[in-house]
Amino acid sequence: MKRLLPIAAVLVVAAIFLGFAGDGLFAYFTPDDMMNIYRASYQPQLTQLRPMGGLVNHALFLAAGLNPLPYRVVCFLLLAGNLVLLYAVAARLSGSRTVAAFACLLGAYHAHLADFYYSDDTIFDLLCFAFYWGAVLLWMRGRPWLATLLCAGALLSKEMAVSLPVILLGYELLERRKGMLLRLLPMVAVTAGFVGLALFRAREIGDFQPHYTWAAMSANWASLTSDLFYGAIRMTAGRVLLLWGVLAGLVLLVRTRDAVVSLAVIWIGLLPVAFIAPRGFYVIYLTLPGWYILAARLIERATRRVHPAVVFAVIAVLLVPLHAARKEKGRWWVADAHASVRAVLEPLRRETLPRGARVLIADDPYDRDDFILTFMFRLSFRDPDLRVDRGKVKPPATDQPYDRVYRIVGDKPANWRLQKGE
Repeated sequence: MKRLLPIAAVLVVAAIFLGFAGDGLFAYFTPDDMMNIYRASYQPQLTQLRPMGGLVNHALFLAAGLNPLPYRVVCFLLLAGNLVLLYAVAARLSGSRTVAAFACLLGAYHAHLADFYYSDDTIFDLLCFAFYWGAVLLWMRGRPWLATLLCAGALLSKEMAVSLPVILLGYELLERRKGMLLRLLPMVAVTAGFVGLALFRAREIGDFQPHYTWAAMSANWASLTSDLFYGAIRMTAGRVLLLWGVLAGLVLLVRTRDAVVSLAVIWIGLLPVAFIAPRGFYVIYLTLPGWYILAARLIERATRRVHPAVVFAVIAVLLVPLHAARKEKGRWWVADAHASVRAVLEPLRRETLPRGARVLIADDPYDRDDFILTFMFRLSFRDPDLRVDRGKVKPPATDQPYDRVYRIVGDKPANWRLQKGE
């Protein structure tokens, strides 16, 4: 019986993950996916802020072109691998398989992480999570140099990873091991070098320009925690402070290593995005293990007199209707995004154009400053020299005729059609 319980727990976690998120395997591309694949394939990787994701996108484009399924398979393999990594980190940090199992159950699915389930744009976050928490696991196992290498991978995947040395410093302080600063020095140097490069390229930050005010920070926390709790609590700046106090009080009550480290991950891990304009819930992904492990520890402490298998089953039964109620709201935005790309890419699969062709889109519904059509046409024909002019953006005067004229018609993305014109 004892051997069957872990197998049953794995099957339950897998069922929740695939049962709710599995349809994302067959999702189409979004406009941001087109931008990322284009940049990865036709712009030098050394110019990219997040080259690890670019390398993956470029490799997939070379191997699969614009077939969305391989991209989704890679994302789902990373999602599943990150869930396994969550278990391994939680078990090592807490010393309890029960806590680790509860954490995995809580982290199996979240409806507001729809970006991960239905878009390849989050490949950067998925890779960053894998490298970041892989580094934490290796560090706890006494492999600092390997952890430093993974830290570099996390930094080259997404900027959120800059918190890693601070989290590990906190872990070392709890462990009170000698030589911790010497062990951390290479990772600190790598992270400092990355931060210096990011500051040098600060002109590319754009919408990510931080505003170091309480208003900016509390707005982010209110938005993200409201999504985290499925809107059950209407968060305000005052309630954010109350939440911080409650979390700190619970950690003091529990007084375990995993609880303290989890709180550090929750608060410090979010600092890289805490002062920028509010983004989607996906930005919290890297710090979610902190929430899951802390919640799992609290559940384990509160239910010590109940068999863990019973507690696990009750949590699963409670989570399923919660996830089901929020699933559609979590993914509503992607339907139009997928349709807007499909309307152009699918007809182009039947088209042929000469190298360096000139195309005019006489009419289209995209914004004037949107380059999505250029990305889609160049990727479809694997031709970075293909020129796409648009009727709503006055093309340069020239006597050279266009090789093809198109227009996009339809009242909404689901009804858009790419038509040949004259």
